[in-house]
Amino acid sequence: MVLLSTLPEYEPPVLGEHEPPWSTPAPRPERRVVELSWTRADAPVRDEPGAARNALWRLMTLLLEALDGRRPLAQLRGAMDAPVYEAMLTRVRVSGGSRHRLLSLHTCRVGPGAVELCASVRVWATCRPDGWRGMSVAGRVELVGGTWRCTALRPLLPGTVP
Repeated sequence: MVLLSTLPEYEPPVLGEHEPPWSTPAPRPERRVVELSWTRADAPVRDEPGAARNALWRLMTLLLEALDGRRPLAQLRGAMDAPVYEAMLTRVRVSGGSRHRLLSLHTCRVGPGAVELCASVRVWATCRPDGWRGMSVAGRVELVGGTWRCTALRPLLPGTVP
């Protein structure tokens, strides 16, 4: 046997004449979009090709070799300021058993003789069964006496706040 029952009313009530109709608000005045353009000579230059970028790629590769333990960090002492060197010494001690590979390097010349960089690095930890992980590195290099000198370098690991 099938039992049928009527459903309760589920439609919204019909608006009466006494309710105000919905209206669209008046449009805002039109805004002009101003295009930003760098016309000054000291404007930042991003990913500039050439000898400077090649030197920075080489410097980052050498720093990663030092983190691996394949190169003595003392060889790079002249390329870093004292605080960066001390921080790298600590990182070399703690990162035993890891292999680092530079994947990409982006540069931004922020002024004459100063370049900020960010790099993507692949890290293989021999003690981890799941293989590699990604790491980012941010830094700043300045031209001092005709050579590039690393004045700031910060590895940014996933899930950490500097």
